[in-house]
Amino acid sequence: MAATTRKDRIGPDDLGVDLSKGTDTQLFRWLVACDLFGRRISQDIAAAAFKELDKARLLNPKKLADADWQQLVDLLGAGGYKRYDESTASELIRLGQDAQDRYGGRLTKITRGDDGRTVDKTVIKRRVQEFKGIGPTAAAIFVRELHL
Repeated sequence: MAATTRKDRIGPDDLGVDLSKGTDTQLFRWLVACDLFGRRISQDIAAAAFKELDKARLLNPKKLADADWQQLVDLLGAGGYKRYDESTASELIRLGQDAQDRYGGRLTKITRGDDGRTVDKTVIKRRVQEFKGIGPTAAAIFVRELHL
């Protein structure tokens, strides 16, 4: 099996995520995508599941935190995300809750220090991994695409 090259990767642009804006909304959408991409599932299925969540307008912290678990399982399944769909649904709800509880839904706080300046990517990776379900792979994907 050939290694995935940069052009073979599905990135934020492919998902309609505009990180150049650096907004809370776009960062949260990318965080959800990275959570899905960081799991042991194909990137095509992760992207399809992301698009189902997007169509359902669940890609903001409050809506995801308040989402119905079964609805998330069904949306993940509609995207072909059958493996781990139940645990992923629970973790997505928790992701929305944590984004609200820790950052008031403002994901730009992950990328900034108390002085408002951009922090080192290592700090961002550590902060992103504080979310349940986000491991080193998902954190690396998240940071790789940021415009800092």
